[in-house]
Amino acid sequence: MSAGERATGDGKATAGKLAILYDGSCEMCRASLDGILQFDNSGAIEPLDLHREEVRAQFPGLKLENLLEELHAVDESGRVYRGARAINEILRRQRGLRGYLAYLWYLPPYAWLADRQYKRIAASRYARDARGKLKTPAVPEH
Repeated sequence: MSAGERATGDGKATAGKLAILYDGSCEMCRASLDGILQFDNSGAIEPLDLHREEVRAQFPGLKLENLLEELHAVDESGRVYRGARAINEILRRQRGLRGYLAYLWYLPPYAWLADRQYKRIAASRYARDARGKLKTPAVPEH
């Protein structure tokens, strides 16, 4: 097997990559992934839509209900990062000054605040547009 190949169902990202399992049916999630890809200067990000059967087969240890709760990132050794910690892992892999943003994680209480904010936004992601703004409900006409 070459360095870029992997066995199906091994629960690991491609060698040298960080698999990002995102909700492709969510407008805000797709826009967030676009932002991640524009920010990325590592070339190590491997976006995978969690709704694709072959993606879930590649990561059999991850339950769909957990994947739908928050972003998951999986490295080439099979280590799983969830939510705000997944964002921090994306930052950690960036080259240059961008990579230094990951060190904010170690400043109290940054990790706690990042996790809390991430969960708050993720819980309402289907009610948000691509920019993360809450969609306004339609006003009934009288």
